[in-house]
Amino acid sequence: MSAVFNNSETEISQALAPFDVGELLEFRAAIHGIENANYFIKARKNDRTRNYVLTFIRQRPNAGDLYSPMMNALYQHGLPVAPPLQRVADPSSDQLPVLLQTCLSGDHIVNPMQRQIEGLGRFTARMHLCMSQSGLALPAFPRTPKWLRDTIDPWLKGVSYTNRKVLEETINKVDRLLQRGDVISLPRGMIHGDLFRDNVLFNERGLTGVLDFHHASSSYWLFDLAVIANDWCTDSQGRLDPDRTRALLKSYHQIRRLTEQELWFFSGFTLYAALCFWISRLTVNLAAKSEKGVRSKNPEQFKRIVVEHIGHPLYLDPRIFDIC
Repeated sequence: MSAVFNNSETEISQALAPFDVGELLEFRAAIHGIENANYFIKARKNDRTRNYVLTFIRQRPNAGDLYSPMMNALYQHGLPVAPPLQRVADPSSDQLPVLLQTCLSGDHIVNPMQRQIEGLGRFTARMHLCMSQSGLALPAFPRTPKWLRDTIDPWLKGVSYTNRKVLEETINKVDRLLQRGDVISLPRGMIHGDLFRDNVLFNERGLTGVLDFHHASSSYWLFDLAVIANDWCTDSQGRLDPDRTRALLKSYHQIRRLTEQELWFFSGFTLYAALCFWISRLTVNLAAKSEKGVRSKNPEQFKRIVVEHIGHPLYLDPRIFDIC
């Protein structure tokens, strides 16, 4: 569930106190946060002004106690992420858990160009390889077919017959996919799980930051590429653009070589990823109609993508990646 947070200046100052960042000068709520409340912070200490992002944690990161070690490992490998700052004092016992991170530079991209998609592809490959060498064993990705069924079942009465039929058939299709022996053996490790445009920053020189690792977990690396393709490489109808999709996969392939099996099952994973976000957004959207203060994103985007993937799956010839 997703609630709107309106923290006061006093609450913000109390949350910042254990980090010893100095005097609070300004704060404003971030518009992109759904599960947690995020604030842009400007603080001054010893005549030096710095910018931070303060997160009031309503939903604990999937990585749990491994969140900070994971972020530190990525940062130490030179990836553009912001590890959590360490407290210099204990927070008050009645305070909501918070994270404080340095504010990364750059802007979100609304209409990405191919070179930006390629930059994200290379980042994703480096992230996967970095975490495979870290020795950290993150919890399993929670959005299994069972999770999909359990999440949507209580809300099916509020879903049209047509949508209900598509949801049930697609969950069964994804379930069959993930039970295949040749899928179970696909490369896996740490995934970000939420590499949408509003979680990536760019400037004129390229990618400057990746945000929101709260969904990071252990799963098939292919899932991250599927999430990116669905958000960065689809047109207004939800159909994958072949050139953008190939650019994404080729740039990733430059850093970590994709297997022929990964290319073969890429289409199935784009359907799986789209279904996950359709269901999560649909249930929050239905809840928003009955609960005051609940924020949601339009689920129709991912419904269109699911329908397009079913009707027009994109199959890739492994020969274009020179892996046969």
